[in-house]
Amino acid sequence: MLTESSHDQVTEKQGRLLLVDDEPGVLQALKRLFYRQFDVVVANSGDEAIEQLNNGSFDMIISDMRMPGMNGAQLLKTCFETWPQMIRVLLTGYSDLDSAIKAVNEGNIYRYISKPWDNDQLRTMVVEALESRDLKAANVRLSAHIVDQNEELARLNRELQVKFQGATNAVGEAEAKLQEAYQTLRQEFDAMVHILVGIMEARNGEERGSTDKIAILTKTFAIAAKLDDARVDDIYYATLLRNIGKVGLADAILTKAISQMSNAEKAEYGRFTINGQTSLMLLEPLQNAANIIRSHMELYNGKGFPDRLAGDAIPKEARILRIVGDFVELQREHNFLGETLTEEDAKTYLVRMAGQRYDRELVDVFVEVLDSFDGGVVPNMERIPITEAKVGMILAGNLVSPGGAVLLPTDTELNERHVAKLATLSRQFEGHQIMLHIRRIQK
Repeated sequence: MLTESSHDQVTEKQGRLLLVDDEPGVLQALKRLFYRQFDVVVANSGDEAIEQLNNGSFDMIISDMRMPGMNGAQLLKTCFETWPQMIRVLLTGYSDLDSAIKAVNEGNIYRYISKPWDNDQLRTMVVEALESRDLKAANVRLSAHIVDQNEELARLNRELQVKFQGATNAVGEAEAKLQEAYQTLRQEFDAMVHILVGIMEARNGEERGSTDKIAILTKTFAIAAKLDDARVDDIYYATLLRNIGKVGLADAILTKAISQMSNAEKAEYGRFTINGQTSLMLLEPLQNAANIIRSHMELYNGKGFPDRLAGDAIPKEARILRIVGDFVELQREHNFLGETLTEEDAKTYLVRMAGQRYDRELVDVFVEVLDSFDGGVVPNMERIPITEAKVGMILAGNLVSPGGAVLLPTDTELNERHVAKLATLSRQFEGHQIMLHIRRIQK
């Protein structure tokens, strides 16, 4: 809740940064940029930076290229060799671009930033880098958990074989344990997937639970389209995780229709399906789902992305997911048409574009599914900056500070005191856009 003591919550630090530059003025400017969100430590040289690193851990180091003695490229190469988990960023002038590119390879640098930098872009890059690292860590933990469970399943299977040889009546008990272990594994796997779904819904401004509703619709559609059980499972998980590649996108992209994006923003947005596939490929149970995610933004006429596939060259599961995804997207704000449609108008659009954007036979099947499908899939919410908060609005999701603290829970009705506190929060985190998820007013 936003209370008088919430000042401590909103200033919670998101990570620890080491800033390195031999120019005091540059260091001071960087420190001013980051000290509110992060625990900041500064160093005037490469040697001083190494000393700081030996005395404590850091999430990220940002170093200037040109410094007396050890330059930035040498420093970050040493960091890669000694502290490989730390994110490394290089600040460089235009004349040092060749050296910077070489440093990217030798020091495995996350990114280099040209001077003079843009404050908003630099701050956004740091936040996104740390969020991306956290998401990858969650994927690694999920993968390790699945490996452990598979080993446990293999152990139980070996026990089953021994008991079968020993006594027939022991087989039933062992089979029951094996089935129980399998069910437990499946339940824990589904739980971990839904943890990731919750992270995506919060990051992408979607109503909690809305993704699962869409996945049920897609599964019903896939069954009607006569996919076998294994492929139905794959498309179900692909639907749940289809937007995992959007987690690292900036708010400025997530809140725009494609028609409103700049060319650079379109290029970044166009990589989200590949990023999603890459995030999931290491998880064996999700490899087929990952391939569906890569192709689910392709269009039947070959004008989609990322591979410009057309017709039957697009996997059937991806063609199904594109139809469902567009049906839902057309009823939301910031869709590719730039105009929010009703459910009936969205269905009409799909039929009109059948044979062009979509597989005509699959659209016919989908229309029949919609006629018998009970329950809407489009969330009754919208996403606005906290500066637009008004008395009487009702939150459709938790309001979370940049530091990760829950300030207001779902279903809070904003009063004058809340609005005043949100205005203070906006000024405190000037330059960092914080969004509210509110119930959409029915018209």
